[in-house]
Amino acid sequence: MSDGPTILWEQLKGKRVKTNDGKDLGEIKEVTQDYIRLEKGVVDKDKFWIPKYVADAYDGKVLWLLVSSDDIAKGYSYTTQPAREQYMREFETFRSTPYGQKATYLPDFEQNIRVTEERAGAQGAGYKNIRDLD
Repeated sequence: MSDGPTILWEQLKGKRVKTNDGKDLGEIKEVTQDYIRLEKGVVDKDKFWIPKYVADAYDGKVLWLLVSSDDIAKGYSYTTQPAREQYMREFETFRSTPYGQKATYLPDFEQNIRVTEERAGAQGAGYKNIRDLD
């Protein structure tokens, strides 16, 4: 577990979210205890919820996820916010996956997400070259 800078989840409203393969999922519109509501698009907006546990770190501009865009499409995206019980069950399952085993969850994870340095942090975390993602 690393101690380092963090930011409140609430402060990420309006920020972009990208998967570990560099795909833009949209903008954070709402943050609850367990989930983030994203919107993507201009007119017909796609609206969906993703669990906080798939988030890795915020780099000052983008919230990076531990999972790929395919993973989001296959099982970490919901049209309505699931119940807390479902979140807890799925979080336990996620922790046993390769992504979950790489994750660093701070003791105050429900309130804060860790912050990485913009370029070095994103590259060091295994993301594609961040200059190619803007």
